Amino acid sequence: MNRAPFRPLLVLLALLASGPGLADRLETVIEGVDGALLSNVRAHLGLVAAERLDPLSVWRLRQLSSEARQEIRDALQPFGYYQPRIEVRLEALDQEGHWRASIRIDPGQATTVRELDIEILGEGRADPALIAWQEAWPLGPEQRLIHADFERAWQDLVQLAEQRGYFDAQFLQRQVVVDPDRARADVSLHFDTGRRYRFAGYDSEGHPFSERLIRRLSILEPGEPYTRERVDEQREVLVRSGLFQRVVVEEDRLADSEDLRLHYQLEARPRDSYRATLGFGTDTGARLQLGWIRHYLSSRGNRLDLGFGAQQKDSEFVFRGNYFHPRGSQPFDFWTAGVVFRREQDDFRFIDENRIEPVFDSFSGRREQAELIFGRLQERPAPFEGVSPIEERLFVSILNERFDALRERRFSTENQALFDAYPELEPFLQNETQTVALGASWRLFNVSGTGFEAEGQVIDARITGASETLGSDVSFLQGYIGARWHRLFGDRHKLLLRAEAGYTEAATETLDLSLDDRTLRLSITELPERYRFKTGGDRTIRGYAFEALSTNRNGGNHLLAASAEYEYRVAENWSLAAFYDIGNAFNDIDQLELKRGVGAGFRFYTLIGPIQVDLARALDDVDKPLRLHLTIGTRLL
Repeated sequence: MNRAPFRPLLVLLALLASGPGLADRLETVIEGVDGALLSNVRAHLGLVAAERLDPLSVWRLRQLSSEARQEIRDALQPFGYYQPRIEVRLEALDQEGHWRASIRIDPGQATTVRELDIEILGEGRADPALIAWQEAWPLGPEQRLIHADFERAWQDLVQLAEQRGYFDAQFLQRQVVVDPDRARADVSLHFDTGRRYRFAGYDSEGHPFSERLIRRLSILEPGEPYTRERVDEQREVLVRSGLFQRVVVEEDRLADSEDLRLHYQLEARPRDSYRATLGFGTDTGARLQLGWIRHYLSSRGNRLDLGFGAQQKDSEFVFRGNYFHPRGSQPFDFWTAGVVFRREQDDFRFIDENRIEPVFDSFSGRREQAELIFGRLQERPAPFEGVSPIEERLFVSILNERFDALRERRFSTENQALFDAYPELEPFLQNETQTVALGASWRLFNVSGTGFEAEGQVIDARITGASETLGSDVSFLQGYIGARWHRLFGDRHKLLLRAEAGYTEAATETLDLSLDDRTLRLSITELPERYRFKTGGDRTIRGYAFEALSTNRNGGNHLLAASAEYEYRVAENWSLAAFYDIGNAFNDIDQLELKRGVGAGFRFYTLIGPIQVDLARALDDVDKPLRLHLTIGTRLL
């Protein structure tokens, strides 16, 4: 009689007789290890995985229990434990199918490194980056053997060699020999880098530019050792040139040599771009900006940038033009020429700077400026890793500035009386100056992100000087530095700091004026308006009117200002802000009096720029009401 068909039935009956047939719930308790060891043990254990499964048979549960010891050994070996002692106990807690697996682990003695043999062969043996990798090797003699550290270290070596041009590199030996009984291990790694590949020039296609220009934009020298970082820098230079809308840099390893040639696929951007922006601010009123850029006038890559701006405040109109002509062999080295024409209504004021209020009526005047600027624009290397290069400008400026408050002579009664009493005011009310100035400026722009997420720093510095011996009507020497720093803390918090300082060696004139029972000491710098410092308003010292802070409100020789602001994000594009501003512009350092403003506001970030609304109190002008500051379409950083 054939009994084989009845064998599964007999097995099933035996299981049912031994206890409950299904485990509805399982919990696994592990003792003796913690941290990374415990995590790895749980990741390897089938018992732990079974906790998340539907009810399973008791037979399968016992099978998993018997497999647990080997799974635990496999989980401990990567951490150097080869001789653990393991106890596994499986028990039914009740008749409802609730089971517990209790596991006690003694990992035993950790395996340590006995002998370490790390050797780099080939041209890379003298490479500083590979030497640094070897010095940072994580498994030293007498240290616990952690296999993940070994794997990670040799994989990092392979990646580093690839990044540095050792494309034929290979391991001659890579092994870990473990003696579990003695808890010792020997680690050996021999790596032959072979020859290092070098750049062998480039070729390019798909663009209308001259070979001279492309060569100027190529920063890699033939024979220079390969690094992937340098290829990325080359790609970035081509992108930043502003000439292309598509840049692809491919690597071509030349056969039977250790040379590598780059292939540029370049698609020129449209030759012209236009811009038009509208904005509004309590400082400026409505404002309009129009611009046109001819990104390349010819195959040499020369560029023209024209712009026009107008704002409601003071009926100000500005035209600006800049021409850039490539110079030398560096990609961002240019000869520059620029022109600026500006016209605005600009009163001559008689303000008590301590009370920030008029003593006499102002004289309404018109100011016109025409400026020619010639210079050189270039980049300096970044001062430290992780920031952009420094933009440097060397320039000579020829400025003609006119101010006329006497043209129509439609004076108020008080104006006429003041002018009759002090005819020496006339040079201040009607004048024309020619200024020939030499200068240099530096700008570090390192900003990432947009909207609320924009963070980084912007630093501007400049030195400007003019001398009557060089054809200028006035002599002065001026220095300025300003910095803005924005930093995010988590998803909702942001700190904004700003500071600026300016100092000028320039002559000043002082007049003591009196009319009826009013007196005023009027201090006027000889600086042209173009170079005078002023502060106060939406983006400087809030709580005060636009450019209301300076000596007699006519501009000063020196400047000190700072601001601290905290922003809290309420929603995706909304944030609340609180701020404290302090500063002033002045002629006499001995009489410096810094003005303070404090307030709160909100920001709404849009595609066309942020809307910024602030309500500020001038702490040093307490009789004045709270001042509203509103700007639309102006960048905050």
